Amino acid sequence: MSSERIRVIGWRLLGLLVVLVLQALYFPVNRYVTGGVHLITPIDHHIPLWPIWTVPYVLSIIWWEASIVWAALKMDARLYRAFVIALSSVMVVSYAIYLLYPTYIVRPSLEGNGFAISLLRFVYGNDRVYNAFPSGHTYTSVLIALFWCRWYPRYRWLWGGAAAVVLLSTLFTRQHNLPDLVGGALLAWLGYRFGLWLDERIGETGQ
Repeated sequence: MSSERIRVIGWRLLGLLVVLVLQALYFPVNRYVTGGVHLITPIDHHIPLWPIWTVPYVLSIIWWEASIVWAALKMDARLYRAFVIALSSVMVVSYAIYLLYPTYIVRPSLEGNGFAISLLRFVYGNDRVYNAFPSGHTYTSVLIALFWCRWYPRYRWLWGGAAAVVLLSTLFTRQHNLPDLVGGALLAWLGYRFGLWLDERIGETGQ
């Protein structure tokens, strides 16, 4: 194996490791934060609780991890670099917001039994009400959709549809309010543009 091939593989693995470590930091931040503000709009009061939406909410995590590994293995090197830069930057910014401007969600009481409601109880029991704004489910899903639309533009409908389902799941499980989604989507777009811009600047230097 050539030294160039080893360098490329090493960079891809390093990018994957950085993203996974940053993802894992969500949990200590979620456990550390207290207090803060509850961001809610009048529209949020009319959004129902549909426990069945917990299924796509949970499955989205599998989608993210599969997508990140897929990108590390198969994505064009330049686009992968932009993706790692974008996702890493977005996570760092979101954690700073969680710590400096704490927000939380007010959850409804859960009644009844069944698979969906039990799954939602599990989610509520393992994810504290903090780290609401910006929505991590939103910015991760939107950012993946944006890069995959660039990577496989023929399937834009699939990437956009998957992201839309995840965003709806955050509302119908009452894990987030509308301001959280708006903040997450905006952060994802800024991260996307930043990743492409910085990758272009790195490319211009010949590195």
